[in-house]
Amino acid sequence: MSPLAEVVMVTKEGCLPCLRIKRILGELKAELPELGVREVDFTSEEGVALAVKNSVLYPPAVFINGALLAKGKIMEEPLKEAVRKAARGE
Repeated sequence: MSPLAEVVMVTKEGCLPCLRIKRILGELKAELPELGVREVDFTSEEGVALAVKNSVLYPPAVFINGALLAKGKIMEEPLKEAVRKAARGE
């Protein structure tokens, strides 16, 4: 079965805000088990490509279904709302 929505978080080792976003996405994954969530390292080939294409200067950055949702300081409630909306297909 394909995921309801795919969430990609661009992160980097030692990034404290990334840990917070990872926790939030973990909570959402528990709430929506069919949600696709994956992490991409900021310094990997994919991470660099996403960063350059979307003007991400530093992690974290969150993409939903390939579209940049937020970068840098990411607020918890808007993130949760956007992910839930995408999971509903809206």
